[in-house]
Amino acid sequence: MPAANLTAAQASLLAALPQRPSALNPYRNLDRALVRQRWVLGRMRDLGSLTPAEYERALAERLRVVRHESAFLAPHFVERALAAAGAPAPRRVETTLDAALQAEVVGILAMHRRRLREHGAHNAAVAVLDNRTGEWLAWEGSSDYLDVDHGGAIDGVVSPRQPGSALKPFTYALAFEQGFTPASVLPDVPAHFPTAQAGVQYSPRNYDGVFRGPMRARAALAGSENVPAVWVLSRTGVPDLLRLLRRVGLTTLDHTPDHYGYALTMGDAEVRLDELVAAYAVIARGGIWRTPTMLRGVRRDAALPDVPAEGERILEERTSFWVADVLSDGDARAFAFGSGGSLDFPFPVAAKTGTSQSYHDNWTVGFTREVTVGVWVGNFDRSPLRNSSGVTGAAPIFHDVMQAAQRRAGSVAPLRGELLDRPADLHPRSVCALSGRDATSLCPRVHTEWLPGGRPSPCRWHQQTRGRTVVAWPPAYRAWASRHGLLDASVPPPVSDPDRRHEVDARRKASTTATAALQIVNPPAGAVYLRDPTLRDEFQTLPLRAMGAGRGGSLRWSVDGRLIGEAPPDGAVEWPLAKGDHVVTVTDARGRRDEASITVK
Repeated sequence: MPAANLTAAQASLLAALPQRPSALNPYRNLDRALVRQRWVLGRMRDLGSLTPAEYERALAERLRVVRHESAFLAPHFVERALAAAGAPAPRRVETTLDAALQAEVVGILAMHRRRLREHGAHNAAVAVLDNRTGEWLAWEGSSDYLDVDHGGAIDGVVSPRQPGSALKPFTYALAFEQGFTPASVLPDVPAHFPTAQAGVQYSPRNYDGVFRGPMRARAALAGSENVPAVWVLSRTGVPDLLRLLRRVGLTTLDHTPDHYGYALTMGDAEVRLDELVAAYAVIARGGIWRTPTMLRGVRRDAALPDVPAEGERILEERTSFWVADVLSDGDARAFAFGSGGSLDFPFPVAAKTGTSQSYHDNWTVGFTREVTVGVWVGNFDRSPLRNSSGVTGAAPIFHDVMQAAQRRAGSVAPLRGELLDRPADLHPRSVCALSGRDATSLCPRVHTEWLPGGRPSPCRWHQQTRGRTVVAWPPAYRAWASRHGLLDASVPPPVSDPDRRHEVDARRKASTTATAALQIVNPPAGAVYLRDPTLRDEFQTLPLRAMGAGRGGSLRWSVDGRLIGEAPPDGAVEWPLAKGDHVVTVTDARGRRDEASITVK
């Protein structure tokens, strides 16, 4: 409408807005805007721009403010598409956006907005990629472009944030490339890992504070356990993981391996949602890279400055199959996430959640054969969320968007079976649920895994003695088994595993000196511990253990002279981590003592 057609009441309302556009926004506070409008009308009357009669008519006019919907559906996407098209802008730009799917995504975010507000989340971003073509089908950057108070114009799809556990699948992919399988058993026990900072030990904890002992890689990845993931990374190497993450298109990881350390697998680094979606799509294609694009007929956009060659194989086909199979295994993740929730679908979907440090961001990323979907929930001002994780925040949105994307892809019928085509060299093998080795008649629980052929490696953990089946715990798990009342002292640990022989040798060497002196083995003297901001206080504990006390009596543990508790010689006392310098002291029944100085930051 031309300005000449405005009434005095309408013109005065508009004239008032530039002074304080946010505070006088008529969409949010019409009453305050009208107060300012009446002041403008008064000034117009005083200056002679309005007669007394015109002034009275303007005051009496009732103004109705109607929100005008944006003429374009995906403002963030359009801005990036125009930038990718280059200058000068062509007369016609044909994008890859699926307008119908984009409209559904906008509606889904609107439906979840109230729920997100209850968790303190004001922003959300969604991206949907066609796996076959590499075309972006949906792209929503903030859930409300016009939300000025919460940075609605910021594009969350390309804003780097910490992805939390959403990076773990690539740690396991690297391990599978190096010889691990979903049946490989990983230690979920208290452990310390050295860092690049002298004297600083990294001691990861799981989100629920529980250590589950030996875990097959399938359960560890599906349940998103932290400790096994860090152990795997300690074997595969941070440099190799960083190299893999860069190869799958993550361009924001520009520091050295020492900078990230073992926390890299926990997502302690910032990535972009669009690049993470493209990385997951590599797995969905069986390990093949395809450059994402938002322009029809254009294979490489300016938004992705340094990506692999088109069609390059990044991961082995077998590796991709295993990762997809684990991430789509609802039974394997049920112990951690339950069943019947937002990660369950009537068709095969591989999905992974992530929650960043201090609960600032949560994510869910996953794929089918046809599409890959990524969702981020958080706040652009980095304020933390309340009682929200990837499961409760992003996953419900992911569920609805994935359903919509699959409908658009024409594949929503209930399907079962493998998500990806199974490589010909993998065959079903029965493995022991505890040891991950080929099951024997002594193994009480058996699972089927898709594994390569070859000479059987029978389970040696389960043995028969005195007419009953017992577990011969490897050294790495004996302390955990003892604490849970599962240790049978009459059964020696198996030593057939080459990776464990050095631990057995160390245990034997330690046993020769155990009677000589009482010695604290955890924490090590001079260790520095970092509190994990993603864990609740009750999970931030340090197990205190010693050796050389013999079998009689109990050990008394003190920190800074204050008694913490008592434990049997093969047991442990949990001490809640407190910041500062501390002296840990242990005393046995014979009056012998040892101490260790540590620091908690």
